Amino acid sequence: MKNKEININSENLAYLDNEKGNSTLLFIHGALINKEYWTSQLSHFSKKYRVIAVDLPGHGKSTHNKMDWTGPRLGKDISKFIQKLELKNVIIIGHSFGSDVMLETVTVGDTRIIGLVEVDHMKNVGMELPKEVVNQLGQELNADFEQTCQQFAKQALLTEATDPNIVFRLLTDYKKMDAKVGIPLLQYGFSYAKREAELLKELELKLYSIHVHYLPTNEESLKKYLGDNYELHTMGGTCHYPMLENPKKLNTLLEKLFTEIAK
Repeated sequence: MKNKEININSENLAYLDNEKGNSTLLFIHGALINKEYWTSQLSHFSKKYRVIAVDLPGHGKSTHNKMDWTGPRLGKDISKFIQKLELKNVIIIGHSFGSDVMLETVTVGDTRIIGLVEVDHMKNVGMELPKEVVNQLGQELNADFEQTCQQFAKQALLTEATDPNIVFRLLTDYKKMDAKVGIPLLQYGFSYAKREAELLKELELKLYSIHVHYLPTNEESLKKYLGDNYELHTMGGTCHYPMLENPKKLNTLLEKLFTEIAK
């Protein structure tokens, strides 16, 4: 696996790439973390596919020259990334906020994308947070970005059974995050529900979802916006980060989905 860098729309994006294979698995991480979270998946699938994990702008080792943290901007960046590397038969795997970046990428209309897999994100599609809650979260982030992020992670993303090493890793990565990137990115995400629902209604490719049931999924919301154009798989025994806490089980599920998409 090679550490590489490419200039995309005035940003230098860092990525990992094995540089071989006729079909490409493109892994997109969630907010405030980085491409290294996909290490187990890259290793597992590198024998059969071209595997790539990219740091989104402002994350990991990528730059953040443009202070625009909207979904359409990030989708255009990833679409350009796919085009510039001339990737073929692309299956995008998006975790958490990375799933929304995945949806935005598809709207650009690149026919090289043949499959979409979202990991533990779209559990309450179309569910908008009350404005007062969004405003309160914004105030807390601006007052103490690091503490607010860590508190949110402990309450909503981690469980009491989560490996302490994973907890430490996540909270350390949150601490490293530039607040000038993290705050507007999270604030945009808090108000993204309507946009997400609209993109799902327009989606032509089938959406494959892998959800961890430490928090329940409102499957009716998926049906409302996708009809029969989705397939939901659930797994237990992990927090919001199954790629770290149970990579073997996640890889088995992904392998099944990739085979189905390839058909």
